[in-house]
Amino acid sequence: MQLFSKSNKSVLHTLFKIYTLLWTHSCGQNKIPDVHVTCIYSEDCILPCTFPPSTEEVVFQWYKQGTLIYSLLENGDESVNNISVFTDEVSHGNASLHLQFSSVKSRGRYKCVVNTTKAILESHVIVKIEAPIHGIAIGVSPTEHLHCSSTGVYPAPLLIWSTEPRSASTSLQAVTRMRADSNDLYSIDSTLKKMCTNSNLTYICSITSKYSSQSWKASLLQTEMSLNNGQNLVIPCMAPKNLKNFTLTWTFLSMNTQTDILTYYSQTQRIKNHWDDQAELDLNKALMGDGSLYLNNLGSKPSRTYACTFTGSQVKHIVQTLVKANASKAVLQTGNSGSKLWVLAIIVAALVLLCVSFYIYRKCQVGKSKDSWQDHQDDTEMQAMHRVNSVEELQAECKPHAEHNKDDSLAREKGKSNIM
Repeated sequence: MQLFSKSNKSVLHTLFKIYTLLWTHSCGQNKIPDVHVTCIYSEDCILPCTFPPSTEEVVFQWYKQGTLIYSLLENGDESVNNISVFTDEVSHGNASLHLQFSSVKSRGRYKCVVNTTKAILESHVIVKIEAPIHGIAIGVSPTEHLHCSSTGVYPAPLLIWSTEPRSASTSLQAVTRMRADSNDLYSIDSTLKKMCTNSNLTYICSITSKYSSQSWKASLLQTEMSLNNGQNLVIPCMAPKNLKNFTLTWTFLSMNTQTDILTYYSQTQRIKNHWDDQAELDLNKALMGDGSLYLNNLGSKPSRTYACTFTGSQVKHIVQTLVKANASKAVLQTGNSGSKLWVLAIIVAALVLLCVSFYIYRKCQVGKSKDSWQDHQDDTEMQAMHRVNSVEELQAECKPHAEHNKDDSLAREKGKSNIM
């Protein structure tokens, strides 16, 4: 009986094909307009095929790209893996095909052929497969390059960079790369060099699916502000316009790591605070999109970066704020006139060097004058001593001669007296 059943089934299958071919060429054929169906990757999908309900027996077949993939005959059905029909619905005119765990290979042109005693109905279904965008990431590297990416997308999406204000968007030059994995799903990554002309630009990355069914946006703004030691601080952060049911997350960035500060959920108005003693939000303002962070008791801490992230439906907005101490700010401001300070420093150094040189020169001149004056004194004293010695020597030499003359005078006077 089993052999007879299989043989009978095979004969019926062959007869059905012949009958369908003859009916197609000899009789009229009702053709339904093409139906376009987009199936979501890895999810079940229904390919419609309907016909007027009939109390008589109905046989139908499904083809993909001309290849038979499902056949329902009188005594049973034949199908490939992951394909089925709702057999209980056939009597009600429903011959729709059920694709389970649709993949990229599921896309293509399908044909449904229904054979009744009254007519042959043929319909076509064009199947597209889409792996939707599930997330978008944006960030900035230490080299001042912006990065925007998304993974697991099909077909290949479109990525566009823009700025706010939009006037600067014309000079943006990005490098975008696309690659497919083993499941034919695409990953997209784009790199953009930051513009140095304007530090208040908001960079916007938009990723849109090929079928235009989705469009995700991620934006990034970097700002700076100063802080006095021990001062309480308010870091502003505003949500994009018309953003509903968002999540606000504040983080502290340090050495390429993120530390959570607090998270706020607008839908439930709940807050999860990791810095109870130092950080808080104004909940009334937060509900309206003002996510400013209030920080207390910061003390004397070095410059640091805080990040505010608004996440909503297909939207992500990040504001990174670099908080600097006043000393850093002073250095930053004086750095703008660095050339003037260098000139002033050089002039001061030159004046100091000139004064030192002049002082050394004067000191040397005074020393030389003292030595010259001392030498002159010594010479004068030596000359005086030589002069005195000469007089004494002359007196010593002249004294015997005078005495000799005196004796001669006395002798002459004595001789005169004797004569008399």
